[in-house]
Amino acid sequence: MRPVFPISDELGLFEMNALSTIETCLFGEDTYVGGGRYGPIRQPQLEFVFVQSGAVEINVDGSNRQIIEGYAALVLSQSSLQYDYRDGIDTRVLWCEATLPPSHTALISLVAAQPMMLPVSRRMLELQRMGMDLGSGSENEVVLLAAALGRALFQEFLYQADLRIRERPIHRSVLRARAFIEQNISEPCTLDSIARYANVTPQHLTRIFKHETGQPPIKYLWSLRAKKGAQMLRRSGLSVAEIAYRCGYENANHFSRHIKEHFGAPPTELRRRYWQK
Repeated sequence: MRPVFPISDELGLFEMNALSTIETCLFGEDTYVGGGRYGPIRQPQLEFVFVQSGAVEINVDGSNRQIIEGYAALVLSQSSLQYDYRDGIDTRVLWCEATLPPSHTALISLVAAQPMMLPVSRRMLELQRMGMDLGSGSENEVVLLAAALGRALFQEFLYQADLRIRERPIHRSVLRARAFIEQNISEPCTLDSIARYANVTPQHLTRIFKHETGQPPIKYLWSLRAKKGAQMLRRSGLSVAEIAYRCGYENANHFSRHIKEHFGAPPTELRRRYWQK
C-alpha cells in the first residue's frame, strides 16, 4: 500500500495558480439601447460579464448561453466570442476582460468546470466597481492593481460557484464515488472499481457524476492527482519521481506532462515558483 497524504480542502491551490498567470485586466461598462451586437472576437478571450439590466445571448466558440438581469458569467473563448443583446430592451453590462497568457490550458480546464451563470454577489459588484474606478491609466501601479482586482473578481466567481455546489444536495452515489476516489488517489483506480463502490453502473455513474460536478469521474480523479502533486511539490522536498509514485502516476514523465497541462509549467519550475514566494 502506498503512503496516503491528505488532500487539502483549500479552494485556492489549482485556481490561484491558474489565475496567477493573468497579468493584465481591463474593466468597463456598456449600455445597448434597444439591442445590439458586440463581436465576434477572433482571439482567445477571458471575461467576467455582469448583466445589470436587460439580457444577452453569448456565443462562445459556437455554443450559446443566455445571461439575464442580476446574473454574472465567466466566459473563456478560444476562437470566437460574440454578444447579442436582446432586441427591444435596453441592456447594461459591466465587464472585466483579461489578457490570456500564451499557455492557458489550466484556465480552460478551470472555466469549463464552472456553472454557466451565477447570481452576482456583493463582493463581485464591489470588486468590479473598484476596477472601474481605476480608469484606464497606463502607469505600472495602475496596471498591477487592475490585474490584482481582476484576479480577485475571477476568484470570487469561483468561490461562489463552489459554495453553490457545497450547499446543494448531492446524489448519494456521487458522494460515495468521490469518497472512493479521494481514499484511493494513490492506487490504481478504474471507472469500474469506482462504480462498484458507488453501487451503480459505470455508464450511470458517469452521467450523474458529470451532472453533479461538471466532469466525469476519471477526469475528477486525475484533477485531484494533479492538485495533490502540486501540493507536494510546494510542501515537501521529495523528488519528482517519488511524488509521481505517491500520486498514482505511472512514472515521472507522465506526472510531468500532466502537471504542465494543468498548471502551465513542469514540476521543477512549479516548485521553484512556489519556493520563491
